[in-house]
Amino acid sequence: MAAEVLISIIDDDLSLQVALVRLIRSLGYNARGFASAEEFLESGVIADCSCVITDIQMPGMSGIDLKRVMEERGSNVPVIMITARTESSIEVDALASGALCFLRKPIDTKVFIDCVTRALKA
Repeated sequence: MAAEVLISIIDDDLSLQVALVRLIRSLGYNARGFASAEEFLESGVIADCSCVITDIQMPGMSGIDLKRVMEERGSNVPVIMITARTESSIEVDALASGALCFLRKPIDTKVFIDCVTRALKA
């Protein structure tokens, strides 16, 4: 059931974090926002997550570093990475780290929903 799904949104841009949480909830899923990778890791919700959506560039730990830490902790939760950065190497790095999807800001809502749907089927 959709209500049992938990999708975590990690972004230091509060307005985007809130918008994505609202979008996920409008699709019928539970969503929880975090301002940093560290806050997410300290929350203890990794085991409950069906999908993690993270910004790549944040103060402290990056989204790519977060993916590595999650793997070190035994998590195979699908991760969607987003960024406002434009250099092509960041997409290569994100996908090489194991990200299921890579999206650039501003995020296309349809593409975003397609990525979430794919992640929930993974």
